[in-house]
Amino acid sequence: MSEELSKYKQYVDVVLQECKEADEQEVAMEFERYQEDFLIPPNDAMRSIIRRFSPAGSVGSMTKSEQWKSIEKKVDRFSELGSEDRNVTIEAYIVSYTPKIQAIRGEERQIAFGWIEDNPWKDSENRERWNYTDWGNHHEDLTSGSIVRLEGISVNEWKGNKSININQTSRVTVLKEGGPASSMPTNDPITLTEAMDREGFVNIIARLHSISEDVIVSRESGKEFPIVRGRLVDPTGSMTFVSWVPFSQEPGTLLKIDGASIRKFKDYPEINFGDNTKIELYRDSKFPDLNKLEDTTKLNISSLRGGMRDVRLALQIESWQSREFTNAEGETQIVRSGDVLDPTGRCRLTCWSEFDPEPGSFVEIIGARVQVWNGSPDLVIDDSKQATVLDEGPWKQIDPATHWVRVELPELISGGSRRGIETSGHIVAIRRDCGLIERCPECRRVLRDSSCVDHGPQRGQEDLRLRFVIDDGAANASLILPRESSESLLGMEMSEVAIHISARGAEAFKSELREKFLGQRVDIRGRSLVDDQGAMIMVDEMQNSTSSTEEMANDIMSLWEVVL
Repeated sequence: MSEELSKYKQYVDVVLQECKEADEQEVAMEFERYQEDFLIPPNDAMRSIIRRFSPAGSVGSMTKSEQWKSIEKKVDRFSELGSEDRNVTIEAYIVSYTPKIQAIRGEERQIAFGWIEDNPWKDSENRERWNYTDWGNHHEDLTSGSIVRLEGISVNEWKGNKSININQTSRVTVLKEGGPASSMPTNDPITLTEAMDREGFVNIIARLHSISEDVIVSRESGKEFPIVRGRLVDPTGSMTFVSWVPFSQEPGTLLKIDGASIRKFKDYPEINFGDNTKIELYRDSKFPDLNKLEDTTKLNISSLRGGMRDVRLALQIESWQSREFTNAEGETQIVRSGDVLDPTGRCRLTCWSEFDPEPGSFVEIIGARVQVWNGSPDLVIDDSKQATVLDEGPWKQIDPATHWVRVELPELISGGSRRGIETSGHIVAIRRDCGLIERCPECRRVLRDSSCVDHGPQRGQEDLRLRFVIDDGAANASLILPRESSESLLGMEMSEVAIHISARGAEAFKSELREKFLGQRVDIRGRSLVDDQGAMIMVDEMQNSTSSTEEMANDIMSLWEVVL
């Protein structure tokens, strides 16, 4: 055992008593891995490490119960598991965790279900995803986005599909923290706005706004599944739903819905009705009628999220063009699209039908869907009947050249991706990869050691990029300045930057950036990309802030609601 690992000797000796053939150095390294990588002290890691080095079937000095537990199966991939496997140990990524109260043998019990992926330390495309059920109320450890080591789990198989059972006796060790713990389920009805922030089973009282029949075709079997789509509304907002069971209520009907599940389609939560959902008519004379709730169905660009359906909103057309192309079947098609805006931002609108509005005109869109392109949400309609040109605009005409929507950083990082925003803050970090980079000529990805992740070794195309971190005291975001924005900020063309770096060196160039920009308050215009990892702003314009110290102080006091 090396000198630096000798601090684990007393724990290693205990393991070697149970695992006679284990290597002393490997055991010590495992204790170090648990403590350094997972912050698990040796005492707490002891049981797992004994199991790690115990040969299948070994008994040592364990009790009969411990002897059974020691006969475990340690795997890295779900493909190694069979339907009869018990006492399995595996490291996994928790995709989702949905609590539920279920009657078991006449008693109500809290269980949960969700998705789980193997191979958690690799990219998601190299993982296999299974369903799991948590029977042991491990909701504090099984948070979405966390990586855990599961010990003592079992495999279940139903109709040819395998899943994981996390039992009451299973042990869950958190190796990487995820999001906040899932909220406990409740039987009390909640509003639609509250339901938007939930995942799992909920009870809702809402009015039926619209309904239509649809069919989903399985990609694997080609089998068709009839469904019903629709929208529910209440005084706080609206949500779309999918019913997997027959549903034939009339629009305008007030409904009490028990046991509906909230599931995310891409980035957007949607209500699902299943076999266990109870839907009944509800009477409440104080609940607004459908006409009074109509405004809750109208959205704006800032509220768009990938996966939304049945979207209704008003837009101002900034530009419009058509493009002809040949599809995979060899057919010639025309797609029409353009930039659109409203007082909250801007996006793109695509129409797969004949529709040619004039730039500057106002239109109302109904039944649109939202797709994400280059990280930003865009609107799509399939029929010109979904768009109506308005005689009068709902707002005074906006000048696209000067239309930037002010959004403070805390609001920006807690919302969705948006275009046409402006914000401010202080530069708190200059990234080491600022300066000249090489891009793949095929996909424009940044090359690493002259190689592209997708296309292998490449002769790169030179480009200029700056990367900063901005902070306003309450939130932060990464900034990426592409070539044009970088040249404007530096007052130098890329060829001049290349000569400057060649003469003085890359490190000297980065030092100059730190001296010039670090700690400076700046105003930024561009588009934001927001995901689970945080917010990133693609910068179109950046300049030193012109706000006075007094104005900044007043902004801070307003943000924190300070009264003097």
